Amino acid sequence: MDKITKSLLTTFSAQYELNGLSEATQFEHFINNLITTKLFRGSFGLEDIHCGAGNDCGIDGILLTVNGRIVTEDELQDIVDAAGQIDADITFIQSKSSSSFDGAAMRTFTHGVKDFLSDQPKLRQNSKVAHVKALWEQLISMSSFMINRRPLCRLYYACTGKWADDENLRAVIDEGTTQIDSLSLFEETKFEPLGASEIQNLYQQSKNKLSTTITFQNRITLPDIEGVSEAYIGIIPLSEFLKLIQDENQSIHNIFDENVRDFQGNNHVNRQIKNTLKSGKFDQFCVLNNGVTVVATSLTPAGNRFTIRDYQVVNGCQSSHVLHECQQIEGIDSVNVPVRIVITENDDIKTSITLATNSQTEVKAEQLEALNAFQKKLELYFQAESDEIPLYYERRSQQYNSVPTILRSQIISIPTQIKAFASMFLNSPHLVSGYYGAIIREFTGKIFANDHVYSPYYVSALAYYRVEQFLRTGELKQASKNIRYHILLLARLLSMGEDLAPMNSKQMDRKCEEFKQELSSRAIALELFRKAEAIFEKSSLDKTKRQYKAESDTLLVFEAYRKYSKSEIKISVPLEFDFNFDQ
Repeated sequence: MDKITKSLLTTFSAQYELNGLSEATQFEHFINNLITTKLFRGSFGLEDIHCGAGNDCGIDGILLTVNGRIVTEDELQDIVDAAGQIDADITFIQSKSSSSFDGAAMRTFTHGVKDFLSDQPKLRQNSKVAHVKALWEQLISMSSFMINRRPLCRLYYACTGKWADDENLRAVIDEGTTQIDSLSLFEETKFEPLGASEIQNLYQQSKNKLSTTITFQNRITLPDIEGVSEAYIGIIPLSEFLKLIQDENQSIHNIFDENVRDFQGNNHVNRQIKNTLKSGKFDQFCVLNNGVTVVATSLTPAGNRFTIRDYQVVNGCQSSHVLHECQQIEGIDSVNVPVRIVITENDDIKTSITLATNSQTEVKAEQLEALNAFQKKLELYFQAESDEIPLYYERRSQQYNSVPTILRSQIISIPTQIKAFASMFLNSPHLVSGYYGAIIREFTGKIFANDHVYSPYYVSALAYYRVEQFLRTGELKQASKNIRYHILLLARLLSMGEDLAPMNSKQMDRKCEEFKQELSSRAIALELFRKAEAIFEKSSLDKTKRQYKAESDTLLVFEAYRKYSKSEIKISVPLEFDFNFDQ
Protein backbone atom coordinates (compact mmCIF):
# COMPACT_ATOMS: atom_id res chain seq x y z
CA MET A 1 0.00 0.00 0.00
CA ASP A 2 1.42 3.41 -0.96
CA LYS A 3 2.23 5.90 1.81
CA ILE A 4 -0.54 8.39 0.99
CA THR A 5 -3.34 5.81 0.97
CA LYS A 6 -1.87 4.22 4.12
CA SER A 7 -1.92 7.59 5.86
CA LEU A 8 -5.54 8.24 4.83
CA LEU A 9 -6.53 4.77 6.02
CA THR A 10 -4.82 5.37 9.38
CA THR A 11 -6.65 8.67 9.85
CA PHE A 12 -9.98 7.12 8.88
CA SER A 13 -9.51 4.12 11.20
CA ALA A 14 -8.74 6.41 14.12
CA GLN A 15 -11.85 8.57 13.44
CA TYR A 16 -14.08 5.51 13.26
CA GLU A 17 -12.30 3.61 16.08
CA LEU A 18 -11.38 0.65 13.89
CA ASN A 19 -7.85 0.12 15.17
CA GLY A 20 -8.79 -3.25 16.64
CA LEU A 21 -9.61 -4.63 13.20
CA SER A 22 -7.22 -6.08 10.65
CA GLU A 23 -5.89 -3.74 7.98
CA ALA A 24 -7.87 -5.62 5.31
CA THR A 25 -11.15 -5.05 7.18
CA GLN A 26 -10.25 -1.42 7.87
CA PHE A 27 -9.68 -0.99 4.15
CA GLU A 28 -13.08 -2.51 3.37
CA HIS A 29 -14.79 -0.01 5.67
CA PHE A 30 -12.67 2.81 4.24
CA ILE A 31 -13.67 2.11 0.63
CA ASN A 32 -17.31 1.47 1.57
CA ASN A 33 -17.40 4.83 3.32
CA LEU A 34 -15.82 6.76 0.44
CA ILE A 35 -18.16 5.31 -2.17
CA THR A 36 -21.27 5.71 0.00
CA THR A 37 -20.36 9.33 0.75
CA LYS A 38 -19.97 9.94 -2.98
CA LEU A 39 -23.42 8.51 -3.71
CA PHE A 40 -25.32 9.59 -0.60
CA ARG A 41 -25.16 12.93 1.21
CA GLY A 42 -26.81 11.92 4.47
CA SER A 43 -25.67 10.17 7.64
CA PHE A 44 -25.06 6.42 7.73
CA GLY A 45 -23.25 3.78 9.76
CA LEU A 46 -20.36 1.70 8.47
CA GLU A 47 -22.19 -1.49 9.41
CA ASP A 48 -25.12 -0.38 7.24
CA ILE A 49 -22.92 -1.09 4.20
CA HIS A 50 -20.33 -3.67 5.25
CA CYS A 51 -20.94 -7.34 4.53
CA GLY A 52 -17.38 -8.62 4.15
CA ALA A 53 -16.93 -11.85 6.13
CA GLY A 54 -17.24 -15.54 5.44
CA ASN A 55 -19.79 -16.44 2.76
CA ASP A 56 -19.93 -12.87 1.47
CA CYS A 57 -20.14 -13.94 -2.21
CA GLY A 58 -16.99 -11.95 -2.94
CA ILE A 59 -18.76 -8.72 -1.94
CA ASP A 60 -17.47 -6.43 0.82
CA GLY A 61 -20.19 -3.80 0.74
CA ILE A 62 -23.77 -3.44 -0.54
CA LEU A 63 -25.58 -0.12 -0.71
CA LEU A 64 -29.31 -0.15 -1.47
CA THR A 65 -30.86 3.29 -1.95
CA VAL A 66 -34.49 4.11 -2.62
CA ASN A 67 -35.71 7.65 -3.30
CA GLY A 68 -32.43 9.08 -2.06
CA ARG A 69 -32.41 7.10 1.21
CA ILE A 70 -30.30 4.16 2.31
CA VAL A 71 -32.52 1.17 3.04
CA THR A 72 -31.20 -1.24 5.67
CA GLU A 73 -34.38 -2.49 7.29
CA ASP A 74 -37.92 -3.45 6.33
CA GLU A 75 -39.02 0.09 5.48
CA LEU A 76 -39.79 -0.14 1.77
CA GLN A 77 -43.55 -0.16 2.23
CA ASP A 78 -43.33 3.00 4.36
CA ILE A 79 -41.32 4.73 1.63
CA VAL A 80 -43.74 3.68 -1.10
CA ASP A 81 -46.72 4.76 1.00
CA ALA A 82 -45.13 8.19 1.45
CA ALA A 83 -43.96 8.78 -2.12
CA GLY A 84 -46.07 6.58 -4.36
CA GLN A 85 -43.08 5.84 -6.60
CA ILE A 86 -39.59 4.33 -6.43
CA ASP A 87 -36.19 5.31 -7.79
CA ALA A 88 -33.82 2.54 -6.72
CA ASP A 89 -30.09 1.93 -7.04
CA ILE A 90 -27.97 -0.97 -5.81
CA THR A 91 -24.20 -0.71 -5.41
CA PHE A 92 -21.75 -3.58 -4.86
CA ILE A 93 -18.22 -2.98 -3.56
CA GLN A 94 -15.14 -5.20 -3.43
CA SER A 95 -11.94 -3.95 -1.77
CA LYS A 96 -8.45 -5.43 -1.88
CA SER A 97 -5.56 -3.78 -0.08
CA SER A 98 -3.15 -5.40 -2.53
CA SER A 99 -1.08 -3.15 -4.80
CA SER A 100 -2.30 -4.56 -8.13
CA PHE A 101 -5.55 -5.33 -9.91
CA ASP A 102 -6.36 -9.05 -9.91
CA GLY A 103 -8.40 -10.32 -12.85
CA ALA A 104 -9.41 -13.49 -11.03
CA ALA A 105 -10.66 -11.52 -8.01
CA MET A 106 -12.58 -9.16 -10.30
CA ARG A 107 -14.20 -12.11 -12.05
CA THR A 108 -15.11 -13.64 -8.66
CA PHE A 109 -16.66 -10.30 -7.70
CA THR A 110 -18.89 -10.02 -10.78
CA HIS A 111 -19.83 -13.69 -10.46
CA GLY A 112 -20.87 -13.09 -6.85
CA VAL A 113 -22.98 -10.09 -7.84
CA LYS A 114 -24.72 -12.05 -10.59
CA ASP A 115 -25.39 -14.91 -8.19
CA PHE A 116 -26.81 -12.44 -5.63
CA LEU A 117 -29.18 -11.05 -8.27
CA SER A 118 -30.30 -14.43 -9.60
CA ASP A 119 -33.65 -15.98 -8.70
CA GLN A 120 -31.99 -18.96 -7.07
CA PRO A 121 -28.53 -18.05 -5.71
CA LYS A 122 -26.10 -20.94 -5.48
CA LEU A 123 -23.40 -19.31 -3.33
CA ARG A 124 -23.76 -19.43 0.44
CA GLN A 125 -24.71 -16.04 1.88
CA ASN A 126 -23.84 -14.73 5.33
CA SER A 127 -26.61 -13.12 7.37
CA LYS A 128 -25.91 -9.59 6.13
CA VAL A 129 -25.86 -10.56 2.44
CA ALA A 130 -29.00 -12.65 2.92
CA HIS A 131 -30.77 -9.73 4.62
CA VAL A 132 -30.00 -7.32 1.78
CA LYS A 133 -31.04 -10.01 -0.70
CA ALA A 134 -34.44 -10.21 1.03
CA LEU A 135 -34.80 -6.41 0.81
CA TRP A 136 -33.82 -6.54 -2.87
CA GLU A 137 -36.44 -9.19 -3.62
CA GLN A 138 -39.06 -7.11 -1.84
CA LEU A 139 -37.99 -4.10 -3.90
CA ILE A 140 -38.26 -6.01 -7.17
CA SER A 141 -41.76 -7.12 -6.18
CA MET A 142 -42.64 -3.41 -6.14
CA SER A 143 -41.53 -2.82 -9.73
CA SER A 144 -44.89 -1.29 -10.63
CA PHE A 145 -43.86 1.76 -8.57
CA MET A 146 -40.69 2.28 -10.66
CA ILE A 147 -42.28 5.00 -12.79
CA ASN A 148 -39.18 6.90 -13.93
CA ARG A 149 -36.77 4.07 -14.65
CA ARG A 150 -35.58 0.63 -13.70
CA PRO A 151 -32.91 0.38 -10.98
CA LEU A 152 -29.28 1.28 -11.63
CA CYS A 153 -26.53 -1.20 -10.76
CA ARG A 154 -23.05 -0.01 -9.82
CA LEU A 155 -20.00 -2.15 -9.15
CA TYR A 156 -16.78 -0.78 -7.62
CA TYR A 157 -13.57 -2.77 -7.36
CA ALA A 158 -10.86 -1.03 -5.34
CA CYS A 159 -7.21 -1.80 -4.72
CA THR A 160 -4.09 0.28 -4.06
CA GLY A 161 -2.53 -0.25 -7.48
CA LYS A 162 -2.65 1.94 -10.58
CA TRP A 163 -5.51 1.53 -13.03
CA ALA A 164 -4.08 1.62 -16.55
CA ASP A 165 -7.15 0.38 -18.45
CA ASP A 166 -5.46 -2.96 -19.10
CA GLU A 167 -7.00 -4.74 -22.08
CA ASN A 168 -7.37 -8.08 -20.29
CA LEU A 169 -8.89 -6.54 -17.17
CA ARG A 170 -11.26 -4.48 -19.29
CA ALA A 171 -12.38 -7.72 -20.95
CA VAL A 172 -13.14 -9.19 -17.49
CA ILE A 173 -15.20 -6.10 -16.65
CA ASP A 174 -17.10 -6.17 -19.93
CA GLU A 175 -17.83 -9.86 -19.57
CA GLY A 176 -19.17 -9.36 -16.03
CA THR A 177 -21.37 -6.36 -16.83
CA THR A 178 -22.76 -8.14 -19.91
CA GLN A 179 -23.77 -11.10 -17.75
CA ILE A 180 -25.46 -8.81 -15.22
CA ASP A 181 -27.21 -6.87 -18.00
CA SER A 182 -28.57 -10.15 -19.36
CA LEU A 183 -30.74 -10.42 -16.25
CA SER A 184 -32.83 -7.52 -17.66
CA LEU A 185 -33.20 -5.94 -14.24
CA PHE A 186 -31.39 -2.66 -14.70
CA GLU A 187 -31.58 0.56 -16.61
CA GLU A 188 -27.80 0.54 -16.65
CA THR A 189 -24.91 -1.44 -15.19
CA LYS A 190 -21.61 0.32 -14.46
CA PHE A 191 -18.33 -1.17 -13.26
CA GLU A 192 -15.75 1.30 -11.96
CA PRO A 193 -12.21 0.22 -11.02
CA LEU A 194 -10.53 2.33 -8.35
CA GLY A 195 -6.77 2.53 -7.90
CA ALA A 196 -4.76 4.52 -5.38
CA SER A 197 -5.17 7.79 -7.31
CA GLU A 198 -8.95 7.39 -7.57
CA ILE A 199 -9.20 6.46 -3.87
CA GLN A 200 -7.26 9.57 -2.86
CA ASN A 201 -9.51 11.75 -5.01
CA LEU A 202 -12.60 10.20 -3.45
CA TYR A 203 -11.20 10.93 0.00
CA GLN A 204 -10.79 14.61 -0.84
CA GLN A 205 -14.29 14.72 -2.34
CA SER A 206 -15.72 13.16 0.83
CA LYS A 207 -14.58 16.24 2.76
CA ASN A 208 -16.31 18.64 0.38
CA LYS A 209 -19.90 19.81 0.63
CA LEU A 210 -22.45 19.06 -2.07
CA SER A 211 -22.10 21.44 -5.01
CA THR A 212 -23.63 21.86 -8.46
CA THR A 213 -23.47 24.33 -11.33
CA ILE A 214 -26.57 25.70 -13.02
CA THR A 215 -27.32 28.35 -15.61
CA PHE A 216 -29.47 31.05 -13.99
CA GLN A 217 -30.11 33.62 -16.69
CA ASN A 218 -33.59 34.95 -15.87
CA ARG A 219 -32.98 36.40 -12.44
CA ILE A 220 -32.92 39.59 -10.44
CA THR A 221 -30.59 40.39 -7.58
CA LEU A 222 -32.34 41.22 -4.32
CA PRO A 223 -31.31 44.32 -2.34
CA ASP A 224 -28.75 44.04 0.47
CA ILE A 225 -30.04 42.01 3.41
CA GLU A 226 -28.28 41.90 6.77
CA GLY A 227 -26.70 38.49 7.31
CA VAL A 228 -27.19 37.45 3.68
CA SER A 229 -24.21 37.69 1.35
CA GLU A 230 -26.30 37.39 -1.86
CA ALA A 231 -29.86 36.57 -2.85
CA TYR A 232 -31.56 36.05 -6.20
CA ILE A 233 -35.05 35.35 -7.45
CA GLY A 234 -36.06 34.21 -10.92
CA ILE A 235 -36.97 31.24 -13.07
CA ILE A 236 -34.81 28.43 -14.46
CA PRO A 237 -35.61 25.77 -17.08
CA LEU A 238 -36.53 22.34 -15.75
CA SER A 239 -33.30 20.88 -17.16
CA GLU A 240 -31.27 23.26 -14.96
CA PHE A 241 -33.51 22.73 -11.93
CA LEU A 242 -33.02 18.97 -12.13
CA LYS A 243 -29.26 19.54 -11.77
CA LEU A 244 -30.02 20.92 -8.31
CA ILE A 245 -32.10 18.01 -7.08
CA GLN A 246 -30.64 15.00 -8.95
CA ASP A 247 -27.28 13.34 -9.31
CA GLU A 248 -25.79 12.29 -12.64
CA ASN A 249 -27.84 9.07 -12.55
CA GLN A 250 -31.16 10.90 -12.17
CA SER A 251 -31.49 9.79 -8.56
CA ILE A 252 -32.94 12.45 -6.31
CA HIS A 253 -30.47 14.00 -3.88
CA ASN A 254 -30.89 13.77 -0.12
CA ILE A 255 -31.11 17.58 0.13
CA PHE A 256 -34.43 17.98 1.90
CA ASP A 257 -33.22 17.29 5.45
CA GLU A 258 -33.87 20.87 6.45
CA ASN A 259 -37.32 20.89 4.86
CA VAL A 260 -39.84 20.51 7.66
CA ARG A 261 -41.97 18.06 5.72
CA ASP A 262 -41.05 14.84 4.01
CA PHE A 263 -42.54 14.25 0.57
CA GLN A 264 -46.26 13.80 1.12
CA GLY A 265 -46.91 11.50 -1.85
CA ASN A 266 -50.20 11.57 -3.72
CA ASN A 267 -51.95 14.21 -1.62
CA HIS A 268 -54.30 16.88 -2.98
CA VAL A 269 -51.61 19.51 -3.61
CA ASN A 270 -49.27 17.08 -5.37
CA ARG A 271 -52.11 15.72 -7.51
CA GLN A 272 -52.82 19.29 -8.64
CA ILE A 273 -49.17 19.84 -9.58
CA LYS A 274 -49.13 16.53 -11.46
CA ASN A 275 -52.38 17.29 -13.27
CA THR A 276 -51.00 20.65 -14.45
CA LEU A 277 -48.00 18.86 -15.95
CA LYS A 278 -49.87 15.87 -17.39
CA SER A 279 -52.39 18.18 -19.08
CA GLY A 280 -49.55 19.91 -20.91
CA LYS A 281 -50.02 23.31 -19.22
CA PHE A 282 -46.28 23.75 -19.04
CA ASP A 283 -46.35 27.52 -19.53
CA GLN A 284 -48.64 27.93 -16.51
CA PHE A 285 -46.44 26.05 -14.06
CA CYS A 286 -44.32 29.02 -13.05
CA VAL A 287 -47.37 31.15 -12.19
CA LEU A 288 -49.34 28.39 -10.45
CA ASN A 289 -46.42 27.20 -8.31
CA ASN A 290 -45.10 29.03 -5.24
CA GLY A 291 -41.57 28.07 -6.22
CA VAL A 292 -38.54 26.51 -4.59
CA THR A 293 -36.27 28.13 -2.00
CA VAL A 294 -32.63 27.06 -1.94
CA VAL A 295 -30.35 28.10 0.93
CA ALA A 296 -26.58 27.67 0.44
CA THR A 297 -23.41 28.72 2.24
CA SER A 298 -21.51 29.87 -0.84
CA LEU A 299 -21.96 30.71 -4.51
CA THR A 300 -19.42 31.31 -7.27
CA PRO A 301 -20.85 33.16 -10.30
CA ALA A 302 -19.33 33.05 -13.76
CA GLY A 303 -21.63 35.08 -15.96
CA ASN A 304 -24.96 33.27 -15.90
CA ARG A 305 -23.41 30.08 -14.52
CA PHE A 306 -23.74 29.72 -10.75
CA THR A 307 -21.81 27.12 -8.75
CA ILE A 308 -23.75 26.58 -5.52
CA ARG A 309 -22.14 24.80 -2.56
CA ASP A 310 -23.47 23.22 0.63
CA TYR A 311 -27.11 23.78 -0.22
CA GLN A 312 -30.51 22.56 0.90
CA VAL A 313 -34.00 22.88 -0.55
CA VAL A 314 -35.82 24.35 2.45
CA ASN A 315 -39.15 24.89 0.72
CA GLY A 316 -40.39 23.13 -2.40
CA CYS A 317 -39.88 19.51 -1.38
CA GLN A 318 -43.27 18.57 -2.87
CA SER A 319 -42.71 20.42 -6.17
CA SER A 320 -39.20 18.97 -6.48
CA HIS A 321 -40.37 15.39 -6.08
CA VAL A 322 -43.29 15.81 -8.48
CA LEU A 323 -41.04 17.38 -11.15
CA HIS A 324 -38.54 14.58 -10.64
CA GLU A 325 -41.32 12.02 -11.00
CA CYS A 326 -42.83 13.65 -14.11
CA GLN A 327 -39.62 14.46 -16.01
CA GLN A 328 -40.36 11.90 -18.74
CA ILE A 329 -43.59 13.61 -19.86
CA GLU A 330 -43.26 14.70 -23.47
CA GLY A 331 -42.74 18.45 -23.79
CA ILE A 332 -41.99 19.00 -20.09
CA ASP A 333 -38.61 20.54 -20.96
CA SER A 334 -40.44 23.81 -21.59
CA VAL A 335 -41.38 24.10 -17.90
CA ASN A 336 -39.78 26.98 -16.00
CA VAL A 337 -39.40 26.66 -12.23
CA PRO A 338 -39.61 29.70 -9.91
CA VAL A 339 -36.50 29.66 -7.74
CA ARG A 340 -35.19 31.76 -4.87
CA ILE A 341 -31.51 31.31 -3.97
CA VAL A 342 -30.22 32.71 -0.67
CA ILE A 343 -26.54 32.60 0.30
CA THR A 344 -25.91 32.83 4.04
CA GLU A 345 -23.87 31.12 6.76
CA ASN A 346 -26.16 32.44 9.49
CA ASP A 347 -28.14 29.54 10.99
CA ASP A 348 -30.79 31.85 12.46
CA ILE A 349 -31.50 33.30 9.02
CA LYS A 350 -31.65 29.82 7.49
CA THR A 351 -34.20 28.79 10.10
CA SER A 352 -36.24 31.97 9.64
CA ILE A 353 -36.37 31.45 5.87
CA THR A 354 -37.51 27.87 6.32
CA LEU A 355 -40.23 28.77 8.79
CA ALA A 356 -41.44 31.74 6.76
CA THR A 357 -41.56 30.01 3.38
CA ASN A 358 -43.26 26.91 4.77
CA SER A 359 -45.82 28.85 6.80
CA GLN A 360 -47.31 30.07 3.52
CA THR A 361 -48.67 26.57 2.89
CA GLU A 362 -50.81 24.20 4.89
CA VAL A 363 -48.23 23.22 7.47
CA LYS A 364 -49.26 22.68 11.07
CA ALA A 365 -47.12 24.40 13.66
CA GLU A 366 -45.83 21.12 15.07
CA GLN A 367 -44.57 20.14 11.63
CA LEU A 368 -42.04 22.96 11.88
CA GLU A 369 -40.36 21.24 14.82
CA ALA A 370 -37.48 19.79 12.81
CA LEU A 371 -35.86 23.22 12.44
CA ASN A 372 -37.22 25.25 15.31
CA ALA A 373 -35.28 26.78 18.15
CA PHE A 374 -35.43 23.51 20.09
CA GLN A 375 -33.03 21.87 17.64
CA LYS A 376 -30.45 24.61 17.92
CA LYS A 377 -30.71 24.70 21.72
CA LEU A 378 -30.38 20.93 21.81
CA GLU A 379 -27.13 21.21 19.85
CA LEU A 380 -25.88 23.76 22.39
CA TYR A 381 -26.96 21.48 25.24
CA PHE A 382 -24.84 18.66 23.78
CA GLN A 383 -21.88 21.05 23.64
CA ALA A 384 -22.40 22.03 27.29
CA GLU A 385 -22.45 18.34 28.33
CA SER A 386 -19.22 17.51 26.50
CA ASP A 387 -16.79 17.50 29.44
CA GLU A 388 -16.62 13.74 30.05
CA ILE A 389 -17.84 12.10 26.82
CA PRO A 390 -18.11 14.59 23.94
CA LEU A 391 -21.17 14.04 21.78
CA TYR A 392 -22.04 16.22 18.79
CA TYR A 393 -25.63 16.74 17.73
CA GLU A 394 -25.76 16.83 13.92
CA ARG A 395 -28.62 19.15 12.99
CA ARG A 396 -27.50 19.21 9.35
CA SER A 397 -26.30 16.13 7.49
CA GLN A 398 -22.51 15.79 7.49
CA GLN A 399 -21.97 19.13 9.25
CA TYR A 400 -18.97 17.62 11.10
CA ASN A 401 -17.70 15.69 8.11
CA SER A 402 -14.66 17.91 7.59
CA VAL A 403 -13.59 17.96 11.27
CA PRO A 404 -10.91 15.24 11.58
CA THR A 405 -10.64 15.47 15.39
CA ILE A 406 -14.23 14.30 15.99
CA LEU A 407 -14.74 10.55 16.30
CA ARG A 408 -17.61 9.44 14.10
CA SER A 409 -19.15 7.42 16.92
CA GLN A 410 -19.62 10.68 18.84
CA ILE A 411 -21.84 12.24 16.17
CA ILE A 412 -25.57 11.90 16.83
CA SER A 413 -27.69 12.50 13.74
CA ILE A 414 -31.34 13.55 13.90
CA PRO A 415 -32.57 10.08 12.81
CA THR A 416 -30.41 8.46 15.52
CA GLN A 417 -31.70 10.92 18.12
CA ILE A 418 -35.31 10.26 17.14
CA LYS A 419 -34.87 6.49 17.31
CA ALA A 420 -33.01 6.50 20.64
CA PHE A 421 -35.46 8.91 22.28
CA ALA A 422 -38.55 7.10 20.93
CA SER A 423 -37.19 3.77 22.16
CA MET A 424 -36.28 4.90 25.65
CA PHE A 425 -38.80 7.59 26.53
CA LEU A 426 -41.78 6.81 24.29
CA ASN A 427 -41.55 3.05 24.91
CA SER A 428 -41.49 2.32 21.17
CA PRO A 429 -38.40 0.34 20.12
CA HIS A 430 -40.68 -1.67 17.83
CA LEU A 431 -41.24 1.39 15.63
CA VAL A 432 -37.68 2.53 15.07
CA SER A 433 -36.35 -0.22 12.83
CA GLY A 434 -38.29 1.23 9.90
CA TYR A 435 -38.60 4.57 8.19
CA TYR A 436 -37.91 7.22 10.84
CA GLY A 437 -40.31 9.67 9.17
CA ALA A 438 -43.08 7.35 10.34
CA ILE A 439 -41.94 7.88 13.94
CA ILE A 440 -42.31 11.64 13.56
CA ARG A 441 -45.84 11.20 12.21
CA GLU A 442 -46.73 8.77 15.00
CA PHE A 443 -45.44 11.03 17.76
CA THR A 444 -46.13 14.52 16.43
CA GLY A 445 -45.92 16.90 19.37
CA LYS A 446 -44.21 14.31 21.57
CA ILE A 447 -40.72 14.69 20.09
CA PHE A 448 -38.82 18.01 20.11
CA ALA A 449 -41.71 19.76 21.88
CA ASN A 450 -40.81 23.32 22.81
CA ASP A 451 -41.41 22.80 26.54
CA HIS A 452 -39.38 19.59 26.82
CA VAL A 453 -36.24 19.58 28.91
CA TYR A 454 -33.16 18.55 26.94
CA SER A 455 -31.75 15.94 29.32
CA PRO A 456 -33.76 12.91 28.08
CA TYR A 457 -32.57 13.59 24.56
CA TYR A 458 -28.97 13.77 25.68
CA VAL A 459 -29.07 10.64 27.88
CA SER A 460 -30.81 8.63 25.15
CA ALA A 461 -28.02 9.69 22.77
CA LEU A 462 -25.38 8.85 25.38
CA ALA A 463 -26.99 5.45 25.98
CA TYR A 464 -27.00 4.80 22.22
CA TYR A 465 -23.30 5.76 22.08
CA ARG A 466 -22.50 3.31 24.90
CA VAL A 467 -24.42 0.43 23.31
CA GLU A 468 -22.67 0.97 19.97
CA GLN A 469 -19.33 1.17 21.79
CA PHE A 470 -19.90 -2.13 23.61
CA LEU A 471 -21.09 -3.83 20.44
CA ARG A 472 -17.99 -2.60 18.62
CA THR A 473 -15.65 -3.92 21.31
CA GLY A 474 -17.47 -7.24 21.66
CA GLU A 475 -18.45 -6.56 25.27
CA LEU A 476 -22.06 -6.97 24.20
CA LYS A 477 -22.96 -9.89 21.95
CA GLN A 478 -23.04 -9.19 18.23
CA ALA A 479 -26.50 -10.73 18.11
CA SER A 480 -27.64 -7.85 20.32
CA LYS A 481 -27.14 -5.37 17.49
CA ASN A 482 -30.58 -6.30 16.15
CA ILE A 483 -32.19 -5.64 19.54
CA ARG A 484 -30.18 -2.59 20.58
CA TYR A 485 -33.23 -0.33 20.77
CA HIS A 486 -35.01 -2.80 23.04
CA ILE A 487 -31.85 -2.91 25.16
CA LEU A 488 -31.99 0.88 25.39
CA LEU A 489 -35.54 0.67 26.71
CA LEU A 490 -34.56 -1.97 29.25
CA ALA A 491 -31.61 0.13 30.42
CA ARG A 492 -33.92 3.09 30.99
CA LEU A 493 -36.35 0.86 32.92
CA LEU A 494 -33.52 -0.48 35.06
CA SER A 495 -32.17 2.99 35.80
CA MET A 496 -35.27 5.20 35.93
CA GLY A 497 -38.13 2.79 36.52
CA GLU A 498 -41.34 2.30 34.57
CA ASP A 499 -43.18 5.49 35.51
CA LEU A 500 -41.68 8.63 33.97
CA ALA A 501 -41.98 12.19 35.16
CA PRO A 502 -43.38 14.74 32.65
CA MET A 503 -40.93 15.71 29.89
CA ASN A 504 -41.05 19.36 30.96
CA SER A 505 -40.38 18.77 34.66
CA LYS A 506 -37.44 19.31 36.97
CA GLN A 507 -37.99 15.77 38.22
CA MET A 508 -37.26 14.46 34.71
CA ASP A 509 -34.07 16.55 34.65
CA ARG A 510 -33.03 15.15 38.01
CA LYS A 511 -33.67 11.51 37.07
CA CYS A 512 -31.86 11.95 33.77
CA GLU A 513 -28.87 13.45 35.58
CA GLU A 514 -28.67 10.33 37.76
CA PHE A 515 -28.94 8.14 34.65
CA LYS A 516 -26.21 10.18 32.96
CA GLN A 517 -23.85 9.55 35.87
CA GLU A 518 -24.34 5.80 35.44
CA LEU A 519 -23.73 6.02 31.70
CA SER A 520 -20.63 8.18 32.20
CA SER A 521 -18.94 5.34 34.07
CA ARG A 522 -17.85 2.75 31.55
CA ALA A 523 -17.95 -0.09 34.08
CA ILE A 524 -21.39 0.78 35.44
CA ALA A 525 -22.79 1.34 31.95
CA LEU A 526 -21.45 -2.03 30.77
CA GLU A 527 -23.03 -3.81 33.74
CA LEU A 528 -26.33 -2.04 33.07
CA PHE A 529 -26.46 -3.01 29.39
CA ARG A 530 -25.31 -6.57 30.02
CA LYS A 531 -28.13 -6.89 32.51
CA ALA A 532 -30.57 -5.48 29.94
CA GLU A 533 -29.20 -7.94 27.37
CA ALA A 534 -29.71 -10.85 29.78
CA ILE A 535 -33.28 -9.81 30.61
CA PHE A 536 -34.11 -9.73 26.92
CA GLU A 537 -32.61 -13.18 26.46
CA LYS A 538 -34.74 -14.49 29.34
CA SER A 539 -37.92 -13.01 27.88
CA SER A 540 -40.53 -15.05 26.04
CA LEU A 541 -39.81 -13.26 22.74
CA ASP A 542 -39.03 -15.40 19.69
CA LYS A 543 -35.23 -15.18 19.55
CA THR A 544 -35.07 -16.37 15.94
CA LYS A 545 -36.60 -13.15 14.61
CA ARG A 546 -34.32 -10.57 13.02
CA GLN A 547 -36.62 -7.66 13.86
CA TYR A 548 -39.17 -6.99 16.58
CA LYS A 549 -41.56 -4.57 14.90
CA ALA A 550 -44.78 -5.38 16.74
CA GLU A 551 -46.10 -3.56 19.78
CA SER A 552 -46.70 -7.00 21.30
CA ASP A 553 -42.91 -7.54 21.22
CA THR A 554 -42.37 -4.43 23.32
CA LEU A 555 -45.08 -5.56 25.74
CA LEU A 556 -43.15 -8.79 26.24
CA VAL A 557 -40.04 -6.73 27.00
CA PHE A 558 -41.99 -4.91 29.71
CA GLU A 559 -43.24 -8.23 31.03
CA ALA A 560 -39.67 -9.54 31.23
CA TYR A 561 -38.54 -6.41 33.09
CA ARG A 562 -41.39 -6.69 35.59
CA LYS A 563 -40.64 -10.36 36.30
CA TYR A 564 -36.95 -9.57 36.78
CA SER A 565 -37.85 -6.60 38.97
CA LYS A 566 -39.98 -8.72 41.27
CA SER A 567 -37.48 -11.55 41.58
CA GLU A 568 -33.93 -10.25 41.61
CA ILE A 569 -34.04 -6.48 41.89
CA LYS A 570 -30.81 -6.23 43.90
CA ILE A 571 -28.62 -8.37 41.65
CA SER A 572 -25.60 -6.45 40.37
CA VAL A 573 -23.29 -9.06 38.82
CA PRO A 574 -23.72 -8.55 35.05
CA LEU A 575 -23.55 -12.00 33.48
CA GLU A 576 -23.54 -14.50 36.33
CA PHE A 577 -27.03 -13.82 37.65
CA ASP A 578 -30.09 -15.90 36.99
CA PHE A 579 -33.71 -15.38 37.83
CA ASN A 580 -36.77 -17.53 37.53
CA PHE A 581 -39.42 -16.05 35.27
CA ASP A 582 -41.88 -18.74 36.38
CA GLN A 583 -42.23 -17.25 39.84
